[in-house]
Amino acid sequence: MFYCGMDIASKSSYLYVTDKNGRKLMSGEVETTREAFAERLKRFVGRGLAIAIEAGNQTAWIYKALLELGAKVTVVNPGKVRMIAESLCKTDKIDAKTLCLLLRLNALPHPVHMPGETARALRGLLVARRQLIDARTKLCNVVRGLVRQEGILLEARGLSTFVGWERLMGNGFKASHLTAVVAAYHSSFVSLTKSIRELDRELAERERKDARAARLQTMPKVGPVAAMTFLAAVDDVKRFPSSRKLVGYTGLAPTVRSSGDRTEYGSITRAGRRELRAVWVQVAHLVAIDTSRATQPLRTWFNRVARRRGKKTATIALARRLLVIAYHLLRDETVYDVTRLKRVA
Repeated sequence: MFYCGMDIASKSSYLYVTDKNGRKLMSGEVETTREAFAERLKRFVGRGLAIAIEAGNQTAWIYKALLELGAKVTVVNPGKVRMIAESLCKTDKIDAKTLCLLLRLNALPHPVHMPGETARALRGLLVARRQLIDARTKLCNVVRGLVRQEGILLEARGLSTFVGWERLMGNGFKASHLTAVVAAYHSSFVSLTKSIRELDRELAERERKDARAARLQTMPKVGPVAAMTFLAAVDDVKRFPSSRKLVGYTGLAPTVRSSGDRTEYGSITRAGRRELRAVWVQVAHLVAIDTSRATQPLRTWFNRVARRRGKKTATIALARRLLVIAYHLLRDETVYDVTRLKRVA
């Protein structure tokens, strides 16, 4: 068995290869391409090669390329490899050598999950959608500020539709330059909105083909975006041995400080998938103000926690509980049943 630590960079990477006894067999720079990796590693792959790399913006294709070569690949969080993260002497060679050493000694931290093709595609679509929506929101805020200078106050969602823009442009402006400026921003708004709708159609098509999304949407206030965000972030829910592990992955678990007989719980860790956390906290907000029968046990529980700890803490706790429910729906391949919540309560 051979062991390889690889420090990845955009143009050239560094390889450090040893045998099972730690004897160095090869080290040096290699061009960051599939062909170069295959050429340098081909003499080791056939006899068993394990490779350790750090997670980064090129990890996905490099991970896939190394697997195709026949290597066993471990991806680690660079922030959790202390010997590298806290090193005072940090070079590509030292980083690659350290990864190789830790891999050979089986001392690397828990590996980063590499999502499948479906989850990767969903993540890409959702990231693009969020960025387009953010760009459109910033654009609307700029126009709102410009027309406020002319004494025009818009409603909260006055620029969220094509009709709202047409109404604004039809009013006319005392400052002649605003007509041209608002028209230019309107064109960008139209273009961004069309792009967002195209991505929504693609997401809707994928949602219709995924039975897991249908199960999640049996939960109250969980729509297509919340369901697909969950699936994109979690990928295979069965990789989590418990719902507690899933909650920790989202960053919604509270920090814990324990010393002797004293245990203190603090704010949430935020050490997880930020987009999943944001969407499901919003779902919790909607559940908390809903009045339907489907949310009644959850609202009762929320109100009880809110009276003791405040609404902000109760909302975070409700988001955790909703994620636990989602975990069990997918793991057990079932649907939301409010009567089960009543029995538990």
